[in-house]
Amino acid sequence: MRVDVFSTHANLVERCVRDRTAIVIDVLRATSCMVTALSNGAREVIPVEDVEEALKMGGRLGRENVLLGGERNALLIPGFDLGNSPLEYSGEKVRGKVIVATTTNGTRAIRRARTSGARRILVGAYLNARAVADRVRDEDEIAIVCSGTAERFSLDDVMAAGSIIAELRELGVKLELDDLGYNALFLYDQYKRHPEDLLLHCGHYRRLVELGFDDLTYCFTQNKLDVVPSYDEDGAIRAH
Repeated sequence: MRVDVFSTHANLVERCVRDRTAIVIDVLRATSCMVTALSNGAREVIPVEDVEEALKMGGRLGRENVLLGGERNALLIPGFDLGNSPLEYSGEKVRGKVIVATTTNGTRAIRRARTSGARRILVGAYLNARAVADRVRDEDEIAIVCSGTAERFSLDDVMAAGSIIAELRELGVKLELDDLGYNALFLYDQYKRHPEDLLLHCGHYRRLVELGFDDLTYCFTQNKLDVVPSYDEDGAIRAH
């Protein structure tokens, strides 16, 4: 299997994504929220790029059926129901609901993968690394698209990419990695037992710590969930 890894959606190379399965990662914390919400019974997640679009869609679908979720610069958006912490997306809150989500990095990365012609888009995180790897194990070529932070490289997403590559290796898949894929796997192997030792050098991780979020350990709990969200042609992300 050929694996190409992109450090941000901004430097994605279309020819390496077109007609492939693309796995989009924003481990802190958009894709961790999506995986958690769908595992807890949310009907679907609709990713949109901006706040105005989210508010319009929420009104169009009926606010009694919809939860607005997301963040700007890691903080809850005024007028939204939920922020960007996966711990907010409990079954009690999200079961049966449509979640319209907009985030600084993750939802944009999903849209970018779509406009680049990916054949299939899956949502990945530490939480579902093994399940994602199992879903793509028979592919010849895949792309892993890290969301990054403000269109810049971010260690947290690359570590999560490494966790999925490691799970593919455990499944016995013969891997051909690009340079970033090799580095992602190396970082994962070095820090898999104590990822916080590396993440303390990650600017985005440190900012979330400073803001007092208590969900970071949860986000880096590997293989806690077995749901594999997929971005469908109608623009919604559902568990399949």
